[in-house]
Amino acid sequence: MHLDLSKMSQEALVKMYEIQWQDHLEARRQTWQALNIAGIIAVALVGVQWRSSDPVVMCVASGLLIAVSIFGMQITMRHRNSVEIVKFTIITEIEKRIDFESSDLKIPDRIRWWHVFKLCKSNTSLFLLRMQFVILLLGIFLFVRGVQAALAV
Repeated sequence: MHLDLSKMSQEALVKMYEIQWQDHLEARRQTWQALNIAGIIAVALVGVQWRSSDPVVMCVASGLLIAVSIFGMQITMRHRNSVEIVKFTIITEIEKRIDFESSDLKIPDRIRWWHVFKLCKSNTSLFLLRMQFVILLLGIFLFVRGVQAALAV
């Protein structure tokens, strides 16, 4: 991505800088919100399991949890691999243009779902991805238990 900043005024560059940071922070907020939603559904699912012995209810509820956690993983990867990288690229270009040298901002590396297993790597996006993955595993576990209970009836 190349952005021609040469024709922009200093004031316009500073405004664009602020907007890019706001966009990044909004994307991060949405990523955390996706994790919150998956976590709430996971807690609710455990409660449903305690209150209901109906395996069909468990299968449907755990299927919902599986879907939500997969979507959460996709949101996390999209925000990291598209939004964050583009925003940080623009931010660093603006910082060079306005001679803002106090920032140590680096363009982040892309992440993939299998990076949840690379425990030597750690950043906020990977933390969010790992938490969504753990919730996904819980959903799969509870779905399998629901199927087993349905077959045992």
